[in-house]
Amino acid sequence: MVTDYRATIPPPPADGSPRTFKHSGDLGDIIFSLPTIRALGGGILYLDPQGGKNDAIIATTYDKQMKLDAAGIDSLKPLLMLQSYIKDVRYWAGETVDVNLDQFRLNQRWYNLPDMVLDTFGQSLSHRDTAWLSVPDPISVPDYPFVINRSVRYHGNWAFWKYNLNDFASQSLFVGFPKEHEIFEYTFGVRVKYQPTPTIRDLARYIAGCRQFIGNASLPHALAEAMKKPLIAEMFRVICTICCERPGAQYV
Repeated sequence: MVTDYRATIPPPPADGSPRTFKHSGDLGDIIFSLPTIRALGGGILYLDPQGGKNDAIIATTYDKQMKLDAAGIDSLKPLLMLQSYIKDVRYWAGETVDVNLDQFRLNQRWYNLPDMVLDTFGQSLSHRDTAWLSVPDPISVPDYPFVINRSVRYHGNWAFWKYNLNDFASQSLFVGFPKEHEIFEYTFGVRVKYQPTPTIRDLARYIAGCRQFIGNASLPHALAEAMKKPLIAEMFRVICTICCERPGAQYV
């Protein structure tokens, strides 16, 4: 018996109030859910500061609980509130919502997260073909046109970095956590300038202003894809969920 992974979506509220959405994280997953929110007309987004601890869908996943917490929500909210289709961002405390975006976890039929979410809620995959994240105040650093990040998870092509890094390391800003930067330099033996980004909006501004993003599956990659920046992404081949085939995107 095949379980129907498609979610039922109630009609828009009759009183004209905005639709309500809920997501339990992680941060990159939230960014990849935004095309679906936009396709459904936008509304109020509830984010769970307990990372889905009390959501039956999250309980079926390997992790049982996402890393999302109140601090993450507070850092992400200013960027989300810049988007015209997001009316408000609130902590979720058990409220009934129109669309539980966590249902995408029941649909693992695609090679990228935006398509998983769009398909789960019956929306055309074309909604992810245009940028869904607006950053009105990008930061460009002329001597450092490349922004790079390599998270400590989802590695799949050490050789790409080893044999190409010298071509762009001296012109790159590394964003992300200081520990990621430390591990990156240790792993490849190449110095790369570190750029602190105290908030997610700061992170998005540097990515918005760069010529090209180079990284792996991570929040910075999700932001780059959401803005449709030229990018090179290292693939995690065991479970690949980042391959949005499009002009300007290369996967290695």
